[in-house]
Amino acid sequence: MNIYPTSHLPNRKVLLNNGKEYLYFSGTDYLGMGHHAGFLSYLEEGISIYGTHFGSSRNNSLRLGIYEEAETALAKFSGAPAALTTSSGMWAGQLLMKELPQIITSDLQNKNSHISNIHYHYAPRVHPALWGAEYISTNSSWEDWAKDSIATIQESNPDSVHIICSDSVGSPFVESFDFSIFKSLPFYREIYLVVDDSHGFGVLGENGGGIFRELSSIQQVKLILSSSLNKALGIPGGVILGNHTIIDSIRRSPFFAGASPSPPAYMFAFKKLLESDSYPIVHQQLLDNVNYISRKLSETNFFVSTPDYPVFCSLNSKLFDFLEENAIMASCFSYPQPTDPPVTRIVISAIHQKEDLDRLAEVCMKF
Repeated sequence: MNIYPTSHLPNRKVLLNNGKEYLYFSGTDYLGMGHHAGFLSYLEEGISIYGTHFGSSRNNSLRLGIYEEAETALAKFSGAPAALTTSSGMWAGQLLMKELPQIITSDLQNKNSHISNIHYHYAPRVHPALWGAEYISTNSSWEDWAKDSIATIQESNPDSVHIICSDSVGSPFVESFDFSIFKSLPFYREIYLVVDDSHGFGVLGENGGGIFRELSSIQQVKLILSSSLNKALGIPGGVILGNHTIIDSIRRSPFFAGASPSPPAYMFAFKKLLESDSYPIVHQQLLDNVNYISRKLSETNFFVSTPDYPVFCSLNSKLFDFLEENAIMASCFSYPQPTDPPVTRIVISAIHQKEDLDRLAEVCMKF
């Protein structure tokens, strides 16, 4: 795999250290927040108030209110009852998976209920953020895995607890999942649905609010989401979304107390962006770009994509080389493990202009 060093933050284009300039169709800055003028203004204001970082535990005696204020706005944006931010999306997922068994045990003890064991059901290609000690990979299709998991839960001992773990959308190879299948799960069982929405938050759902609202209709499960905020939403941090009991329990965890928070200036800017409805505006720009390029790329017949989603994938590594030869930078690397087959990903952003998309379509048609 070739490496392309740069000292410049990509925008619509990226300038490499060798002096070559490319149209940039890579990364995960789906909404283009890295160059959003309002975001930069809010961040500058936030730094003037809070400085560059907060060197303290969130559970210390002195507490900055901006974290809770941003989390309240974030919960409203996502449709979740409560939100808790962390320093990264990876830590949000790992913190959740580390604490969830203790939360479940404590909850059942309070109900004077007995627990025989906890069963984990890991979806194929689920992100490492949700990998626990019990993680076992599977190569089946997502739909077959979901059907098998439902059958296993239905046939299991009634006092067993089940934790279903999945991404909201496939990555790096894009894939959509029909979570409505879990509406066939049995009622009155201890079932948790844990979803990593890192590649959906800011892109999927109403105004880009993520997948929480959609999944909350599955009444058979207790829903918890973890997500990076550093992709579409542009904030260096992560979040856990769930009911107040779960969020409050994680808030008391020593693993939360012992971890540094995201910089408060970013939380200030985040709150401002949420309150000003900035995200729905750029989200609509993203949808417009995705729909525009989808019509053009559909003529090539060699991309895998999903409606209203800004990623177009191919297992043909020669496509990446052809794009690179024509001054278009996509991505092609093995992920999450170095032994995984490389996927050529073309990523559309809200900041791309029609001329960029036309050029992309032209080169892909030539290929």
